[in-house]
Amino acid sequence: MIDNAYAEPYFDQNGRFWVNQAGHLYRFEPTTGRYKPTLATTNGRVDSLMQLHGLHEKEKGLLLITTDHGVFRFDARLDQFTRYTPLPQPSIHNLQPDNLPDGQPFWWMGGGPTGLAAYVPATKQPINFSRLPNDRFSYNGGVAISFYRDTQTGILWIGTNRGLEKVDPYAIKFGRELLAPATGNTQKTFVTVVRQDRRDDNRYWLAVRGAGLFCWNRLTGELQPISMNQASHGAAYDAISAVQDNRGRVWVGMPQGVGRYDPATGQTEFIHDFLPNRERQAISVTYADHRGRIWLGSEHDGLFYYDPAADQIRPWPLPVPAGLGFVRRIQEDSRGRIWVLTGLGLYCLDPTRGQTRHIVLHGAPIQPTDRIHSTFSIDRADHLWTSGIGFVACADTTGRIQHTYTLTNGLQAEHIFGITEDRSGHIWMATDDRLHELTPKTGQFTYYDKGSGLIEKMVFIPGELTMNRQGELFIGYPGGFNYVQPNDLRRNRTPPPVVITGLNVNNVSRPLGEPLDLQPSETTLTIEFAALNFSQPEKNSYAYQLVGFDNDWVSSDHRTATYTNLEPGHYTFRVKAANNDGVWNQTGATLDFRVVPSYWQTGWFQVLCIALVAAVLYAIYRYRQGQRRRLERIRDRIAADLHDDMGSTLSSIRIFSDVVQQQIAPVRPEAVPVLQRISTSATTLSESMQDIIWTIQTKNDSLADVVTRMREFGLKMAEAKTIQFQMQVSDSFDSLRLNVEQRRNLYLIFKESLNNAVKYAEASRIEVGLNVTGKQLRLVILDNGRGFDAATVRTGNGLPNLQKRAKEIKGQLTLTSATEQGTKIELTMKV
Repeated sequence: MIDNAYAEPYFDQNGRFWVNQAGHLYRFEPTTGRYKPTLATTNGRVDSLMQLHGLHEKEKGLLLITTDHGVFRFDARLDQFTRYTPLPQPSIHNLQPDNLPDGQPFWWMGGGPTGLAAYVPATKQPINFSRLPNDRFSYNGGVAISFYRDTQTGILWIGTNRGLEKVDPYAIKFGRELLAPATGNTQKTFVTVVRQDRRDDNRYWLAVRGAGLFCWNRLTGELQPISMNQASHGAAYDAISAVQDNRGRVWVGMPQGVGRYDPATGQTEFIHDFLPNRERQAISVTYADHRGRIWLGSEHDGLFYYDPAADQIRPWPLPVPAGLGFVRRIQEDSRGRIWVLTGLGLYCLDPTRGQTRHIVLHGAPIQPTDRIHSTFSIDRADHLWTSGIGFVACADTTGRIQHTYTLTNGLQAEHIFGITEDRSGHIWMATDDRLHELTPKTGQFTYYDKGSGLIEKMVFIPGELTMNRQGELFIGYPGGFNYVQPNDLRRNRTPPPVVITGLNVNNVSRPLGEPLDLQPSETTLTIEFAALNFSQPEKNSYAYQLVGFDNDWVSSDHRTATYTNLEPGHYTFRVKAANNDGVWNQTGATLDFRVVPSYWQTGWFQVLCIALVAAVLYAIYRYRQGQRRRLERIRDRIAADLHDDMGSTLSSIRIFSDVVQQQIAPVRPEAVPVLQRISTSATTLSESMQDIIWTIQTKNDSLADVVTRMREFGLKMAEAKTIQFQMQVSDSFDSLRLNVEQRRNLYLIFKESLNNAVKYAEASRIEVGLNVTGKQLRLVILDNGRGFDAATVRTGNGLPNLQKRAKEIKGQLTLTSATEQGTKIELTMKV
């Protein structure tokens, strides 16, 4: 072995150990512990000049090497490499086994004349991939040095000396054929229709605006222009539509008439005599029905048809005014009726009866006018599919709409230029914004654009979607056309792995894999993520949710999520993704992180604040309790002083007046009334003084003390007048305390009311009720006396005094009385 060369080791599936070093192959011999030179053998001798490119193993027992002299296979029986004849023998750098969509095996080969080729053993013909300057999907033209098959996604990566290439079976869904610009023709070309030949499955006829009629040989890929003998009419490079009749002749809609080409004889002719105004006419639509008639739609003068029996072109009258007689599309339904779309709407023709019926869409919220239909199609079940600006409607043959598709339920285009049905019943639409595929059973749309292999994303020229006898669809575009077999469309069923690719905190990158704690000053978090789906990655879609912040999943086409000013706590960020065909990875990826609270948001700080507030409140409480006790001591001292000083003085006055009264009565009897008044006043003042002392004393602050004093006063007053007194008190205020103002005014209101009832009401019964409900105290004093009319009786100071006392304690007092019906005084107050 060469000591200074890089060695590339390789273990095959049979356990043999090989080393590729500097283009030479060696095999390790376990019995001798040495490396044996091994390469292709010629006449029993190793060819030392042959350069090895690589080893490849398709299956166990099939070990291949690629060299500058071709491909060789290891023959274990002969213990040598022999030429592998199933593969072509030019210089091949690398091999990669693969399978066609139908399961047929083939080989990718790196090398050869174009750098990359595919070899299908069944055909024994290599397909070379070349660089096409006007096709961005063509091969880059470099030499394919290495292959890598992603078994999970099916993508084949090709390393070349001109960069990295990718073969994606789930992205490039459409085949394509591009037109080479014709020499001397400066017009822009557009393929309006592609039709399969009636007799040869591999031959197709193309109508190309700006280039004329073409014949495409699908086996060889050759595009042959067909020259129509019309140069004198100035439209040699224009073909608007094309159709083939039962005899194999191709009818070509052209400006100023219709061309006819016979592939069997090569003869062409141009027919225009049937047009009334040839100079401003063009045949825009051609259609062949099952009876062999060729229908021709003009751009101005309506509809014509070719009668093969009479070999004549005749007009079919349509009830369309001048200026609206242009025909946009023609199609036959299963009953042999001909449907024609004109500038004034859709018409159904019955050639057998010669009848024409105008079809008006109806029965849906969308009521399109007849002049805005863009195209239509009749499916195999005779459903009518028609389109207008921003809508596609499915109707029956009477025009009654059954389903409507708009921009709100899946349609993503304003204008539809072509509609057709495939063999699976799916509806295909060529639009001004991608190719649409509709599944009518589910109402789901699938969209295709340039990333799917289409030549253009959108169409702005009316064309025709056609289907060959094998079920393939053909769609024309500027400069070429696409084709696809809908049944072979491969959907990407692999859910994409989802990874979190980056973190930015306050716009500063953070490393992944480490615990993430956001400090109080770190207010902005950006999370970057990606779906590892490389099949049209621009179509990947995402949904993310921050558990604890987002109530639901947030859908997005972007690969970042940003959050600001999160509350302290633990969070889990979840992200899931869907691939280019909408298959979701529901597991996705997660990221756990924590937002560290500021010191004022921590538990210890909150506990400290609560303790501080509690201490302040407790200090205030203690201060108010001390103040209340000091006030109570002052009240008790005042009460004691009043009792001791004022009470004894008033008692002395009353006693002295009584003694003087007894002593002076015999001598001066006229002085006795004065002395009696002094004694009575002293007694009254003493009783009032007792009431004041009772009010001031703190031991009488409870409502129960007030009730006891009220009962004692009421019984004393009632007994003096032989009045029945009854007092009913609830038991729900045993612990209720009143302040001085409440206790004083409540008692005085009761006392004055009772005095009035005893002195003036002439009542035989007085009832007092007192109850407390919640925070509401209610006092009712009711007598059965003579009452009075409040509207006629002049009031003194009594009632105003009662109202004033009630107002002082924020209560409400009401008096109800009527002549001979007693009096009721009611006080309500908050306690």
